[in-house]
Amino acid sequence: MKRDETTGGRGQGRSPGSSQRPIPRPVVPPGPLGTLKRLIYEAYVAAGTPTLSAIADATDRWAPKARPSKDMINQIIGDPTELGKQADVVALVTALTQMTGGEGEQAGLRAAALWTEVKLTEPLGRPIADVDPYDLEVHHAITMQGADGLPDYVERAHDRELRRLVDEAAAGESRLVMLVGTSSTGKTRACYEAVQHLPEGWRLWHPINPERAQAALADLERVGPKTVVWLNEAHRYLLDAQHGEAITAGLRTLLADTSRAPVLVLGTIWPGAGFFDDLRKHPQAGTLVADRSLHVPAAFEPSVVDRLRQSTDPRLVAAAHSAPANMITQYLAAAFELKDVYETATPGARALLDAAIDARRLGHPVNLPLPFLETAAEGYLTEPEWQLLPGNWLEQALSQLTESVRGVPGPLHRPKRPRGSTEAPIGSAYQLADFLEDHGRATRHLARVPAEFWQAAERHCGNDAARNLAQEALKRGLMKTACCLWASGSQYRDAVLILERAGRRDEAMAWCEREAAVGNAEALTAKGGTLARAGRVDEAIDCYKRAVDAGDTGAIEWIATRLSDTGHLDEALEWYERAADAGDVHALVEAAHCLNGTHHRRGLPPRVTDRLDEALAWYERAAAAGHTDAFLYAAADLWGAGRTEEALDWCERAASAGATDMLGWGASQLAWAGRLDEASAWCTRAADKGDTENLREAADAFAHRGRAEDAVTWYERAADNGDIEAQDGLTERLTDAVGGLDGALAWCERKASAGGTYALRVGAIQLTHADRLDKALEWAERAAASGETFALWYMAGQLVDTDRLDEALGCYERAANAGDTRALLRAAEELARHGRLEDALAWCKRVPEAGDAAVLTTRAGVLWQMGRVEEALACYGRAGEAGDIEALEWAAARLENAGRLDDALAWYERAAAAGKVLALTTAADELAKAGRRQEALAWYERATTAGVNARAYEVDTLRLLGRREEADRLARYGRDIRGHIANPWNIEAVREAWIPQHVYGHSEVDPT
Repeated sequence: MKRDETTGGRGQGRSPGSSQRPIPRPVVPPGPLGTLKRLIYEAYVAAGTPTLSAIADATDRWAPKARPSKDMINQIIGDPTELGKQADVVALVTALTQMTGGEGEQAGLRAAALWTEVKLTEPLGRPIADVDPYDLEVHHAITMQGADGLPDYVERAHDRELRRLVDEAAAGESRLVMLVGTSSTGKTRACYEAVQHLPEGWRLWHPINPERAQAALADLERVGPKTVVWLNEAHRYLLDAQHGEAITAGLRTLLADTSRAPVLVLGTIWPGAGFFDDLRKHPQAGTLVADRSLHVPAAFEPSVVDRLRQSTDPRLVAAAHSAPANMITQYLAAAFELKDVYETATPGARALLDAAIDARRLGHPVNLPLPFLETAAEGYLTEPEWQLLPGNWLEQALSQLTESVRGVPGPLHRPKRPRGSTEAPIGSAYQLADFLEDHGRATRHLARVPAEFWQAAERHCGNDAARNLAQEALKRGLMKTACCLWASGSQYRDAVLILERAGRRDEAMAWCEREAAVGNAEALTAKGGTLARAGRVDEAIDCYKRAVDAGDTGAIEWIATRLSDTGHLDEALEWYERAADAGDVHALVEAAHCLNGTHHRRGLPPRVTDRLDEALAWYERAAAAGHTDAFLYAAADLWGAGRTEEALDWCERAASAGATDMLGWGASQLAWAGRLDEASAWCTRAADKGDTENLREAADAFAHRGRAEDAVTWYERAADNGDIEAQDGLTERLTDAVGGLDGALAWCERKASAGGTYALRVGAIQLTHADRLDKALEWAERAAASGETFALWYMAGQLVDTDRLDEALGCYERAANAGDTRALLRAAEELARHGRLEDALAWCKRVPEAGDAAVLTTRAGVLWQMGRVEEALACYGRAGEAGDIEALEWAAARLENAGRLDDALAWYERAAAAGKVLALTTAADELAKAGRRQEALAWYERATTAGVNARAYEVDTLRLLGRREEADRLARYGRDIRGHIANPWNIEAVREAWIPQHVYGHSEVDPT
């Protein structure tokens, strides 16, 4: 048989005069495969992108034993996933390197080593079919009448939406979904059931060991296609003080990286402060989860509960009959039984649980060391309870609390390693049932944390536990405790900053020197910061250098930054180089900013330099190390310098590296620069990658340049991807682009027929602007029938603004008829605003109340304006019970404005008890304004006790009361652990007396 017939059709190849397009560069995620593919492609380019036939001939000459086919050569060079046989890869690299006159044998050995590394590198996670739901932290369910394991799953509305997004991921689109709900509502189970629908080949990665945020950051860059990233308790990743920013940035890069698509990121989180509320407010994390959250309700719909009564699973039948308020999942997770255990526990057991609850709500990591719990628990016992406690109370309490409850782990339970793992079991640490954690947050948020808790924290907590508890201690005015805990967690900078703000700078610096003398290098870094803030820059730099010599590599970039800020740029670059060598990729970008005078990006005034080319070399290194923002910085600097072609080249490179949003950035820059035809081509590529935000920016530029038709094209592409602002842009530009209103309506008809129902809203608004209200109503009703009631709301608003309230009410009526009952409330608000209170109340009553807080709050406002004060207050109270805490504050504010301050205080009290702790400071402010300063002080003290950090208000109030000595002590020394204004203390003396008792460095339990 001829060789051609055995090698995949390699044959004679093409004639010398024929042409072959170069093989496109494969886009491969970072990792061993990416390194190997880069080596192969660079060898191919260096050889002049030879034809497949030429490469085949070269392999015959320099590696005749392998003889890869032309088809295999093509795949090895250009396919992002094809690895090929080791012999074929070695032959190919050897031949390509020899074609350039290089050392082919050495290159072949390098390729062989990389090929082996790729083979040995196990992909992240496990096949979904092999994943145990309990390893993913799905709650165990109760056992009953022989039924155990997970009950049959019951789909709800959020499951259907989640399934749709999972299907999109299976079809090739990267997606992120954050499920938001209180404890035991079924968030994690919903995610587990959803991923069961993914096709074979998908894997699931659950970063959890040795610590969640650390594990996620360590391997996030290794996430490849068809991977589910499992972020149960997402706040522990995205809001992590040390790694949260980097994890969030990594996830945004991952979702935008087409070379790693598709991936599916699933997260769960509780609502409220400290959890989803903080996530939404966070600059980076808020952007990540915007429009990507699903609410998981606490209760099941009555119709679903009715069906469960017919289930073959006795647990579901029992839940349908017995679960309070249709809270089925909580019943199945034994949540109510756990609550009963908590409320009926013996004094010792209850004290352990209260200590665990406070530890978790104040930020202690999930594993709670037993020595810490035992010591802290003493503070939760009354004196008689303590005196009557038996000598073996701890053993008795643990026996009660660790016993399983109807087949689920008890209130306190020992953490287990995941099945099949080889991790060592955690020492004497316990975990709190998360339902009790959630319950405790709701019931203990105003409670004073006992002194014994803080003493236990000082003795037994270090690392993240100490750092988190230090923040909470400071919020409660416990400066001394906070400083000691920060020192335990090697967070000297925060401790020193607090002392400095209290006017104790010299004391802080002396303490840092003493700590450094016993080996705490971070203390020198903290002292350097103090010196720098005092303007003593040279001394600060010397201090930072001592810190580096003592082992604190984190001080390296501080040195570089200080040198750069004071104009010592070349010396700063040497230190940025050292920081990069120590693994700080961000230092490469900072160095580039300084070279190009763009260090104003961190808040400093710009400085003119002419070292852009040097800056580009640093950006180059940062990009190669995985810092994708380096592409944007480089492109922006080049564009600003008028080197537009080079800027566009960086955009291209960014897109090849997975930062596809740079295509849209390039498109918008070209459009604003007037290079509109080029901008259109870039827009097309950006649109194909789903970059709607930059598309909208480019569309704005087209509109500004008078190219309304092009603007509409790109607004449309963005609008089709759900970009609301782009849909608004269409509304503004459409008429100009298509030659008047009739053309706009024709466009809207075509778009709506093709499935773009938002076009009906656009058409309705266009007609409203043209004052063709009858026709606009027709279009708005068509939009409403498709679920788009906004057009009716918009028309109503326009009519109200032109004093046509009755016509506006007709629009609200139509919106309500289309299923949008909120329109009835808006109508009531407009009627009340126009003084038609009886009509407003009638519209309120048309909305089914059913515990709806918004209905109750609106009705209360109308009743108040009608003078029916007691009825209004009753509505505000019911709204608060339905979850609208602000309704309680509304009631308080209305009473205060009516001169009924004492009545208002009772409502502020209710708001605080319901979870709005800031209501305590609001009440205090009102008392202070009324001249009742002594009472105001008491409310401020209560707020501080609850963790609001109202110490500055306390200090001011004490001074106004003439109690200056107490005010000065509170400002300089805070409070002691029993809540009293502290007597003077010195941090050095405190640490000297305290350190010998401290066991955080050598305790039997890792407190994190």
